Amino acid sequence: MIYCTLLNPALDVMYDIAELKPGVTMTDVPSQIFPAGKGINVASVVKTLGEDVTVVGIVPEYSNKQFTEYLNRLGVSSRFFSVKGSARINATILENANGGTTHISSAGAQLTTRVQDEALHFIRSYMSEGDLWAFSGSLPRGFESDSYRKLVRFCREKGCATMLDSRGDALRVGMRAKPAMVKPNLAELEQFFGEQIQGVHHIALKGKRLADMGVEYVFISLGSDGMIAIHDNDCLLCSAPAVKVIDQVGAGDALVGGLLVGHSRKFSFPEMCRMAVACGVSKAMHRGPGNITRDEVWQFMEEVKVRAI
Repeated sequence: MIYCTLLNPALDVMYDIAELKPGVTMTDVPSQIFPAGKGINVASVVKTLGEDVTVVGIVPEYSNKQFTEYLNRLGVSSRFFSVKGSARINATILENANGGTTHISSAGAQLTTRVQDEALHFIRSYMSEGDLWAFSGSLPRGFESDSYRKLVRFCREKGCATMLDSRGDALRVGMRAKPAMVKPNLAELEQFFGEQIQGVHHIALKGKRLADMGVEYVFISLGSDGMIAIHDNDCLLCSAPAVKVIDQVGAGDALVGGLLVGHSRKFSFPEMCRMAVACGVSKAMHRGPGNITRDEVWQFMEEVKVRAI
């Protein structure tokens, strides 16, 4: 079974406008509202590719029904630890005139250390040998930066494989537990090492440093340029086919979903990479996070170019 965690959930409001004009009141704007979080985006992709997946995490009590019913419609199981209050609200503004995207992420409620400990042990209770866990996204306010480190360590004790996709201190401290896979983007990689990183070979060098820390698979997402992937003695540049980009929000999460499915199905390393990049490409062609089509993924897998660097 594949599990995706959701520790810092939100309700996303997506506005579809011609052009964003600061200081102007805009009325009758088409909008959508849906439960959001990187764990949900990843799980949606995993399910679309045909694998069973469960989202486990934290959801405020007044938003629990909304999240549960939304995931049910996607065919995704859910197990939530309930906390007081309602989910935070994010806003995404899509501009049709220039293809621009503005994303506003709000701060959630401050949670206590007691809630943190209870929530982490709630998640731990669902871990079983042979499962694959993806720890994605930011940590809630009040959680200690070693929360992902603890969860990765719990997984190792239970015999589960792990993927860590976070940023800042959550990534830096989480790396100490040696997850099986990590997936930073270029900005997160630069933040991790505290320096500007330029050029394919420089990126690959930093990726190898992550591998030297005990991570079996290192994947560095590069947006429309694809991905650099490192495993054992292999270092691959995986180039994405050119497509008409509609919405890149969530493309990195789609990539993670492809990696989880490829790993679960025991694909070869290059084929695992092809599926991941193909998922990111398919997502970029559709609006809404986690939105891919299986047929496009199989098609784009044939078009992803993989070469050693």
